[in-house]
Amino acid sequence: MTQEGKGLVSKGKQKIRFEGLLQKNVLGTFNVIRGFADLRDLANVSVAIPYEGSGMGKGTGYQRTLDEQHVEDLKKFLRSGRYRFFPEIVLSLRSKGPDDPVVSYSKRRAAESDNAYRISVDVKALRIATFDRIHRIDGNHRLEAARRLAEEQKRSAVFKDFEKAPFCFIVLDSEDSASDELHEAMLFNLINSKALPILSEHSLCILMRDNGSPGERFNEDPCVYLTRWIRDKVIDWPQGFFEAMGTTPLSRLHSTAGVLLQPGRFGGKAKDEIETEARKLFDRIFELAIRLREDHEKFVLSPAFLPIAAEVYSHPWRIHKAAGVNPARYRITVVERWLRDFAKWFERIGGTEFPSISDPTILWRIFKKDFDQKARSVFIAMSFRDDRNLEDIGKAIDEAIDKYNENHPNAQLAPRRVDKQKGASYEIPARVFNEIDQSRLVIADLTDEKPNVYCEVGYAKSKGIPFILTFHKRNRTDEPPWDRKSGTGNKVHFDLAAYRYIPYDNPMNLRDKLKAELEALYDNEA
Repeated sequence: MTQEGKGLVSKGKQKIRFEGLLQKNVLGTFNVIRGFADLRDLANVSVAIPYEGSGMGKGTGYQRTLDEQHVEDLKKFLRSGRYRFFPEIVLSLRSKGPDDPVVSYSKRRAAESDNAYRISVDVKALRIATFDRIHRIDGNHRLEAARRLAEEQKRSAVFKDFEKAPFCFIVLDSEDSASDELHEAMLFNLINSKALPILSEHSLCILMRDNGSPGERFNEDPCVYLTRWIRDKVIDWPQGFFEAMGTTPLSRLHSTAGVLLQPGRFGGKAKDEIETEARKLFDRIFELAIRLREDHEKFVLSPAFLPIAAEVYSHPWRIHKAAGVNPARYRITVVERWLRDFAKWFERIGGTEFPSISDPTILWRIFKKDFDQKARSVFIAMSFRDDRNLEDIGKAIDEAIDKYNENHPNAQLAPRRVDKQKGASYEIPARVFNEIDQSRLVIADLTDEKPNVYCEVGYAKSKGIPFILTFHKRNRTDEPPWDRKSGTGNKVHFDLAAYRYIPYDNPMNLRDKLKAELEALYDNEA
């Protein structure tokens, strides 16, 4: 036990006693004594056995490292919870029986049918024995929370209403200490690895019936409180939204609440402030659901939509300060763009077929990592004909990207042109398609009307990759579509004629127009 734990045993309390009923051959192996005791007493006489190993499956002990946030949550629960009944604390007891001078256990009465036993701990002798007689198998966080709370609030009445907590002493009195330690470790792993999740759809349904005051419910569990709030907000959303959640709507909403209560979002805020912000948020998410559903219904009705929409919308996007820009509408535009990109990716990888996961935002982080990698790459498609004018056009495109990168040092673009790559051993077409797949944007110059450029734009279009089209006006007076005139003109073919493109007179004109187009395209994304 830690030095802090040793010091908590009162100097005037030389004996600590526990009483309970003995059950023999539990699970065919163990003798156990079950009863109720003060959490502080259970904490004061027991010690955790932390795992210490080499990382190769060898080591001693079995307890996990204390999760400080979990301990603090339990302290809060002990201080203010209305329902403070704990699962039983499971401890191992190393004792030789009634004559053990450190920790003894014996029947309270002589009657053979009476299974009441008393465990008596000699505090002074236990200190000398370095507290190795009673080990914590399950309940280490609960006991640590009680120990710290007792130390911090020695004179408070915090424990008045729940002095008794259930315990289970497992009697280990073999001559082989290694065997006893193995039993402890196996029990620890049985309890902590095989148990069903505490928070299930069933338990959430029960928690939703809690009629305590809003303030009490919020203080006890903000995540469950926000889950109820979200349920009441979305249950009347039209178009079958709530029904699409199937048999686990509360579990889905609970994962959304967990996203919102993360630090930097709603975490740590007061109840009224959370409700005000959540009301604005879910009005926007509803609007986004309506906008996206026509094109991405599977995503909108999937378990991933609400938590990911909440994650993306609550992200601290850089809001455009330009005059006349409405920040709220600007944010909606940014978020809708991200969600559409995510929806395409989600549907492409078959996300609707994935089993439900407790935190769907993991998918968002995977997508965002992939997205960020591709966002740096811009594929340039153009004629490779050996021509001074085309060479100047290529340089103009590179200069436009360079100027954009000067203004965006943290989000730079990387131009890719297959004709400049060397050392590849596979065919040019395969390399081209691979480069496009790995790109976030395609810049295609349609000058010379090369079939390969049209093919590359078509491939990008089929993959949902955005493209910017450019076109050299051979004659300044020409208007689109620039029909051929004695070999001096060009035209945009009908399959791309409906798309917006940049006409330019000379390379400098192209550079400036393309830089402005890049600024407009990427400005909404960071």
